[in-house]
Amino acid sequence: MTRFVFFDLDGTVADTLADLANAVNFALKEGGISPYPVEDYRYFVGNGVDNLIKTTLSEHYSPELAEKTKRLFRDYYADHCLDCTRAYPGMSDLLLRLSKEGVTTAVISNKPDRFVPQILSALYPEHHFALMWGQQEGVPRKPAPDALNQAMELLNAPPDEVLYVGDSNVDVRFAHAAGVKVCGAAWGFRGKEELLAEGADFIANDAKELYRIIMRN
Repeated sequence: MTRFVFFDLDGTVADTLADLANAVNFALKEGGISPYPVEDYRYFVGNGVDNLIKTTLSEHYSPELAEKTKRLFRDYYADHCLDCTRAYPGMSDLLLRLSKEGVTTAVISNKPDRFVPQILSALYPEHHFALMWGQQEGVPRKPAPDALNQAMELLNAPPDEVLYVGDSNVDVRFAHAAGVKVCGAAWGFRGKEELLAEGADFIANDAKELYRIIMRN
């Protein structure tokens, strides 16, 4: 029985793509580097901010420029992370239904930790997440399972009672490395094909289908 549902953030509970793209593009343009189309960021995000900056700097990369670009990104994103970001359809209702069923919910993301509660509190002000974790100092980022293992220990959550929900191959690897089943969020940034290829245990096309999967398993 699923008693704990852990969610990814970007591309799973929140459509953050445009704000992430705008923040990185701002930082790139400040350094005289051409920006990317928003859609390109579907494949840039998900592996933490350091990898995001390294990928977008491409042949311009240097450690010094990366640090400057990351700082500009963080400062801009802090002020603009909710300009275009929205909850995915049906997600508020899903969280409400899970609360009524006594299912504990939490979020573990590779997004910088400071932004995770900021975004979740704005999009889901009436919902209580047991944990709202981003990438933290000293904790390896996904797909290393450390954060999920720590969260399960803190919440007394046996792996066989946990479902992780995410939209990318990184999320599938993360959950499986911790011995947890994973449901792919086909509505997210990467799509169903990547999730199936990585071996997601379930695929949900929308929040209603996700609810049925949670209640059946």
